[in-house]
Amino acid sequence: MRGSVQSDRALVWATLILGLVGIVTVYTASVHIADHTFGGSHVFLKRNIVRAAFGVAALLFAYRIDYRSYRKHATKAIICAILLLGLTLIIGTAIRGMRARLFMFQPGELAKLALVFYMADVMVRRKDEVDDFKFGVLPRLILAGLVVVLILLQPDFGNALAVALLSLILLFLGGAKLMHVGGLAALAGVGGYFAIKTVPHIIERWAVWRASFDLSLSGLDTKGAGYQIYQSLVALGSGGLVGRGVGESMQRAFIPDPYTDFAFSIWGEEMGLLGTTVVVGLFALLMIRGLRIARRAPDEYGTVLAAGLTAMITIYAVINIGVATAFFPTTGLPLPFVSYGGSSLVVNMAAIGVLLNMSKRVVPEPGAVSSLRIPVRKRSGHARKKSRA
Repeated sequence: MRGSVQSDRALVWATLILGLVGIVTVYTASVHIADHTFGGSHVFLKRNIVRAAFGVAALLFAYRIDYRSYRKHATKAIICAILLLGLTLIIGTAIRGMRARLFMFQPGELAKLALVFYMADVMVRRKDEVDDFKFGVLPRLILAGLVVVLILLQPDFGNALAVALLSLILLFLGGAKLMHVGGLAALAGVGGYFAIKTVPHIIERWAVWRASFDLSLSGLDTKGAGYQIYQSLVALGSGGLVGRGVGESMQRAFIPDPYTDFAFSIWGEEMGLLGTTVVVGLFALLMIRGLRIARRAPDEYGTVLAAGLTAMITIYAVINIGVATAFFPTTGLPLPFVSYGGSSLVVNMAAIGVLLNMSKRVVPEPGAVSSLRIPVRKRSGHARKKSRA
């Protein structure tokens, strides 16, 4: 193995542009709320810039640390995250009816990052046991399930669902049998079905989604439970091709907290279809570059870690955009790098820092990680001759 590669510049630019989109969107979406509530239209802008600064610091910090050094702390990190989630349920601060904040930070965001590090380490370290459900999958599943349950108890069904999906993806990337992963997915589906049938606020959100999914809005209570998604669709629809222009949103006065869960809708209203296409394209680019880093990682741990971090960001982006466009039921998940929220921004920026650290590492001989489920490059003739020697 010779040489090293530069950090992935495309990933850097995609992240920075999404961050700038977030600063602009949060400001334009919050200006009227800040002015009426705090007496100054720049309150949320200033806060978001400070949070962005912390995010950049987290990115740079993670970038400077060899990604392999996280392995020895992975188990301690996930245990610490679980303890913080438990402590949050006892003394945490309530946010929109959910006890999710502890000392100005949301441990749920830290937990999903710790989960990726832990699963990447243990699935590779114990890869000889992966085929065995009892000894290879179940112990990992218990820790991941504990994270999901603690988030559910906040209660935060959307985040719990996203973390459960992330856990299944990590099991798959780590080499678990498709039969095991599929069985767990089916079990999670059964749990979701019972939640839809028994949990009041989930029943309500499911009913709203069914009435809005085909965009006909037939039977949708636009002044009651369906108010939020209706206003989101109005915002996106009124944006047209090129949008109303920056700062010209009308729906920001009607969508509750437009700078958080529905920031994508405000961006779509102001920048139109072209603007939303750019944002979706940036997330697609981020996913492609993240998987490229995973494919070229120097070791199996790096492959699973990079793919897991990429999945972590992509899952939240897909769900948030899907909710704003009525493709998914309302979940309350932030749009990475764009929505207002310090914990989410710092954790996602740190994840990008880890990916960038990996991207500058020595590129291995093609086929070095062929035991994993990410496609690898074919060996060149020179490499085959060298391997025979």
